[in-house]
This record gives sequence, structure tokens and C-alpha cells, in this order.
Amino acid sequence: MKIFALVGKPNVGKSTLFNRFAGKRLAIVHEMPGVTRDRNTAIINYKGFSFILIDTGGFEPDTREIIPQKMKEQSQLAIEEADGIIFLLDKYSGWTPQDQSIYNLLRKSEKPIYFTVNKIDNPKHEQAIAEFYESGCSEIFAISAEHGIGVYDLLESMQHDFPEISDDFSDGDEDDDITSVAIVGRPNAGKSSLVNQFLGKAKQIVHDEPGTTRDPVDNFCKHYGKTFRLIDTAGIRKKSRVSFLIDKYSMVAALKSIERSDVVLLMIDATDGVVDQDAKIAGYILDRGKGIILIVNKWDLVEKDGKTMDQMKLDIRDKLRFLDFAPIIFVSAKTGQRVDKIFSLVNEVNSECKKRIQTSDLNQIMETVTARHTPPVKLGKKTKIFYSTQVSTRPPTFMISTNNPKAINSSYHNYIIKQFRYFFGFKGSPIRVLWRDKTKKTGQEES
Repeated sequence: MKIFALVGKPNVGKSTLFNRFAGKRLAIVHEMPGVTRDRNTAIINYKGFSFILIDTGGFEPDTREIIPQKMKEQSQLAIEEADGIIFLLDKYSGWTPQDQSIYNLLRKSEKPIYFTVNKIDNPKHEQAIAEFYESGCSEIFAISAEHGIGVYDLLESMQHDFPEISDDFSDGDEDDDITSVAIVGRPNAGKSSLVNQFLGKAKQIVHDEPGTTRDPVDNFCKHYGKTFRLIDTAGIRKKSRVSFLIDKYSMVAALKSIERSDVVLLMIDATDGVVDQDAKIAGYILDRGKGIILIVNKWDLVEKDGKTMDQMKLDIRDKLRFLDFAPIIFVSAKTGQRVDKIFSLVNEVNSECKKRIQTSDLNQIMETVTARHTPPVKLGKKTKIFYSTQVSTRPPTFMISTNNPKAINSSYHNYIIKQFRYFFGFKGSPIRVLWRDKTKKTGQEES
């Protein structure tokens, strides 16, 4: 999945455009310059286009103040990681020396730059962009991030350079017989060491300092005749360069690896337990509908008694409740302890993600589970379930036809998913359920 960085001086509307693409308010928007300090990252699915977008803080090239300097550092990291750059400018401020300085830095990256002037709320205002051609750029996109005007033209230009950002793009070279396995986790969780164990030789660079792996590396190996593509997480810089930004930077790398995978191995450092960063990465895995296995690494370094493993399992289940379906395995990538069991789990989870349930079996089970726990009533209207069918796999997705989809609350929705797991399994795989209004023939997704 391609990555684009959203760059510009403070208060040009970067967060507004970020929220426009994301379809929801993920970034704080305020008239005061410099509100966005940390980078904000999201997988964008907007009007048939799909990509990763990084929102950066206001870029001030010559600043020496501590906070703006950190914001500049974030922006530079985003530019390094990105495949393309959306350079956002403000119609009202015009072309400024500060913009020129930023543009000079961006051109050094030798990456596609989409020169975009924001706050063009009326076609009559497009003449205001003329002064921006002083920059020497060949094409300018006039947009209104707030109202969505001109945004599609920008996306089409991005697609011209990167055809794969369109949902209609498909790579015909992908081999269905190969299972892609992403190994993701926090810095220094042992991802490369695990890859080395899989390969049986030291092919990846392994180092105790977080951030040794910079770029995604695909390795192929066979296990009992089955071919696996191992995707090691990329994008981690050395701590001396990234300082406190290392967690944000690693998230971008994890997103890229997750997107390309069939099954994701989320590595948890047994010496630290589950931390916030693990939960964030786990959330991205769930959002993308990928199979997931929780790998508790460095188990050889943990002092144990007869209850240690059970206690850690309980702690993981408590902190990652939304992944109660994911299997947990305790390993040591350094010594190889239990590593050989991971491939069997990958095969099992991958099969569960592809599983299809016969419509007749599904409807029979639905009769049982709805009789045991009837759907909720709303405004005195009884909710009836008419028909259920599986509409897709990866992840398994079900459409349930009812006369009253708005009555289905999260509690009942989760009850249905738990019943599907009880009767059909789906170990390690997310499940999605769509509630369809039989009378309007429209669906509403709750997952």
C-alpha cells in the first residue's frame, strides 16, 4: 500500500484534508497554528482510492524552538517514508518565502509532489492560484478541504503516478498458493530474530538496538511443502535519529506489512507485557480483517512458576479483549523454543479466514441462536430475522436480512458473532456482520 505525506506550513488546512480523506474527525482542527504536533496516520478508503496518509505538524524549515523543531523532524521523517507528497498551501496567505523554503526541501526528496492550494471554496476563486506558479511547479490543484471541492482531481493525479491506489487495480502476479505472513510489533520485539529462526539461517540483520530493520524485506521459505512469504516490518530508524517519535514511525511500517499479508504475527515482548503500542497495531490488524496470531516472544527471559503462563494469558486477554479469538503462543525466537509450532497455527488461521459456511447450515444455526436470545425490540416494533448468508471471506462476512436493522444494538451484534464462533470456529479470524433492511435492500455494517 502506498504512503503519502501531507506537508505544509502551519494552519493551511492539513488536518481538515486529512479528516476529509479519512471520512471522520481523526485529527484535531483549530484555527490556532500548530495544533497538530504528532503525526497522525490512517488507512484511507475514499471514493474508490486506498492508501496510507500521514498528517504532519506545521513545517517550519528554519525554526530553532524546541516544539516546532520536533514538528519539523516529524515532517522530515514522513517525507522519507512516503512514496508521494501532498504539499498543501493556503490561498489567503499566498506564496510566501516560507512556502518556497519548504518546497526547496521537498524537491530534494525526488518524490512526486502534488502542489495543492487549499480554501478555494468557489470556482471564481481559482484565479487566486496564479501567484503560486512563481514556484516553478507545472501543475496546481485548487481544492477546498472543508467542502471536498477539487479533491477528486488530486486523487486522479495521484492514481496516474501510482495506479495501485485505485481499488480497481489488481496485481495478477500474486500466487494464491503462497501464504503471506507479516511479522509486526514494537521495536526490539524480536521480529528479525523470528524470521531467522524460520529461515534457519541469519539472513536478516539482528541487533539489540530498536530500529535496525529499515525497509520491508520479503523472504520465502517452505514448511512441509507449503510456501510462505515472510514480511518483516519496516520503517524503524535508529533511536538516535528518531528519539521519542520511534513508536509513530514504526506504526507506518506495520501498516504496510499488515496490508500485504494473509496472516499477521503480532509479537509481544514477554518482558514488557502488552503496552499501548501493541494495542494500536492490533487495532489496525482487526480493521483490515486479517488473520492474527499473538506471539509472546522472549519467553526464555521470564522467571516462571507453575502459573506464569496462565497469568500472562489472562493479562493479554484483558488488555486485548477485542482479540479474544486470536490464538496465543509463547516462544523464544532466540532459542527456537516452540517456533516450529507457528507454521501450523498460520495454516490453521489462514484456512479459517477463507472458510465458507453453507447457507442452509447458517440459517439453521440462526434459528437456534435467535430462539435462545430474541433480537431486541425498538419503538414497540418486533425484530424478525428472515435470512442469513455469507457474502465474502478474508474476513468471513455475513449478511443478515431483518425488518428492523436499527434495533440491533452492539450487545446483540456481539452475541451473534460469538455464536458464529461457537458453532463454526473462525479461529484467529475477524468476523464481520452486515444487517440488511429487507424492505429497503440496504446494508449497515457493524463489526
